Amino acid sequence: MMNFQTIFHNIFLFCLLLRIRLQQVNCSFHHDSPPDSGYLRFTYEATDFSPAKAYDYIIIGGGTAGCPLAATLSESYSVLLLERGSSLNKSVLYESNFFQTLLAANDNDSPAQTFISEDGLQIVRARILGGGSMINGGFYSRADDYSYDNAGIEWDMRAVERAYEWVENSIVTHPARLNRFQTSLFNGLLESGVVPDSGFTFDHVQGTKIGGSTFNDSGIRHGAVELLNNANPENLDVLVHAMVDRVIFSTFNPLG
Repeated sequence: MMNFQTIFHNIFLFCLLLRIRLQQVNCSFHHDSPPDSGYLRFTYEATDFSPAKAYDYIIIGGGTAGCPLAATLSESYSVLLLERGSSLNKSVLYESNFFQTLLAANDNDSPAQTFISEDGLQIVRARILGGGSMINGGFYSRADDYSYDNAGIEWDMRAVERAYEWVENSIVTHPARLNRFQTSLFNGLLESGVVPDSGFTFDHVQGTKIGGSTFNDSGIRHGAVELLNNANPENLDVLVHAMVDRVIFSTFNPLG
């Protein structure tokens, strides 16, 4: 009998094989817009860069959290963003290359890297500026209210709403119609009791819904890296192929 890890791994592979492709999307930016690589103006190879003497903030990891955090902080502070992977790999920008990217994991400076989880599962993680948003299936959804209500801190939900809209207006699209497979899957979930029919929504809701996507209608990816285009370029330096060995603390303050 297969154990839970094996079953989970098989289900994960099965879901990848049945990954849904959007036929047509609408979005707040132009629905057929190419990737915006304006952030490359302030992105440098770590070995070729002489950093400033000091930064207000140093962010380790240029992924789906690091990119928007760096862009936001740069509005008022000097920021250094460090990413261990590369700045741009054009192959990840095309939905048609989804499986190719995963299969090429660990190939030299590949944007994907395999590792073994604590549960013993072989999983793929990102090694590229933009993080997992550059190699995943592109599905977008807001978090559920439970996460905020039980986080142990008091959230300014108006600020959270503005943050969601900032992301959605920058890189997220939504489907105008479903293809035949998507329609069959959608109806099948409803018939099997995954109700109600919630239609299209970014919100985390019960039932069957149609969520957002970071692929446009031409199958072009708009990852979290493009959120860096909203940064103040005078206050932000982004370094790629930058490895962090240690963080030195003095009392409660990190020194570098």
